[in-house]
Amino acid sequence: MNTNNTTFVMQMLDAMSVEELKNRLAAYMMADENLVSRPIGVEVRLADTLGKGGRYDVLIILEDGSEKMVKFHDRHSRLVYIYTLLHPKGYQRRSLKANNFQALRELYSKIYFGSAEPLMKTIGNDFDHYFSQAVAQSRRAIRETIGASGAFEIALPQRYGGKTLISHADNGGCVIIDNSLL
Repeated sequence: MNTNNTTFVMQMLDAMSVEELKNRLAAYMMADENLVSRPIGVEVRLADTLGKGGRYDVLIILEDGSEKMVKFHDRHSRLVYIYTLLHPKGYQRRSLKANNFQALRELYSKIYFGSAEPLMKTIGNDFDHYFSQAVAQSRRAIRETIGASGAFEIALPQRYGGKTLISHADNGGCVIIDNSLL
């Protein structure tokens, strides 16, 4: 480290109160991945209340027994994430097009307790764009929930022979799905 930077940091530390030092140190420690409880599982469970997120919550289970709710930014990222969890060994993206997206439409209706017409309208004539956006947004939601989270994100299909999957589920990790979705 540069001696000018070291001197500057030491002067800042000397000027801080004990309380301020504790607060700053706590913030650094909370961000330290070595000290944070690691994710060990994922659960999809019935929500306590029906909201814009649908009937199901997605929670990441941490090694200390706590849970963090994944806050998806849209319905489609939640839909594709849950669909992928329901297929732990993965699936080919093109298989979703079968019977006019029947599997996605059925799951959408279960999650959002209504018609799948909004889903079909969003897919429109460009399923590849729809799917890519949903996957990207689901990855974002997972990263915002648990930081470094590669095993819990929808993986790049190129790494798995073209299959869409979540490596944690593919590797036999803890995945709990509410029975009403099975």
